[in-house]
Amino acid sequence: MTFLSVAARIARVPAVVLLVWALVATAAPPAMARYVAFSLGRGAGLGCQFQQVAGSLNSRQLDCSRSLAEVFQEPLVQLIGDATLRSLSLLAGAAILGLVLGTLIGVCIGLLRRRAIAGGALVAGASLLAAIPSFFVAYFLQLFVILLASGSSRRFLPVFGFGYDEHIVLPMLAVAIPAITITAQLVGVRVSEVLDADFIVTADAKGLLPSWIARVHVLPHAWPVVIEALGSGLRISVASLPIVEYLFVWNGLGFLALQAIASRDPVALAASATVFAALFSMLGMLSGLVRVRT
Repeated sequence: MTFLSVAARIARVPAVVLLVWALVATAAPPAMARYVAFSLGRGAGLGCQFQQVAGSLNSRQLDCSRSLAEVFQEPLVQLIGDATLRSLSLLAGAAILGLVLGTLIGVCIGLLRRRAIAGGALVAGASLLAAIPSFFVAYFLQLFVILLASGSSRRFLPVFGFGYDEHIVLPMLAVAIPAITITAQLVGVRVSEVLDADFIVTADAKGLLPSWIARVHVLPHAWPVVIEALGSGLRISVASLPIVEYLFVWNGLGFLALQAIASRDPVALAASATVFAALFSMLGMLSGLVRVRT
């Protein structure tokens, strides 16, 4: 039964990817052809004048009559591959932050479960951040850094642009918020349940060290929830990539998908949507496998 459940969840990944590709590849060309008359025009954001700041210093202007591969003079496979690596770098950083910070906050929530003010403040803070969309967080982070830099000669973090240096800090934080908050909430609930269990009370009555109890008894029961919560949070992070990458001009997969829409390139849009579906379904499979095994 368990083997069949695991096999079924794994088989969902290629099925979802194929379905998304078929839907987008079928619906995108006629849909894009119909909104040609409603182009936003010059300087109107997501129109033919949508700008792309490439890894090089020169920005290139999209042309609605040409595909992205023709505009950037690169094969579509290479464009998708490079954009996917840039997005994966954000998701990898978000996963690390979610694993470390989310687990620590969740453990603190569990330990402070009997303290109304401190524990309630952590739960309220995590719930509030979880309710704020990542693109709002991205916008507020940009405003915060701009306000810090105004009237000062010091150099702060850049608020837009691509680079595997300080440029990655703000977009990674914005993308990581769902992973951190959801992990903290679910881990907090699980740690609270484990700490109130009879075997923990017995271990505490025997005089065992709190560190020993946490390492031997609490963490093994909380670890599957950490993985499941992290997978669920990263799925939200994947969904937020297009707007976050657009705000930070981070040339990832989400930004490329928006460019495909702006330039009316159905092939690039279908390829981007397919990769998004693969990431989303693989994270869902990870959460599902952990749930099945526990």
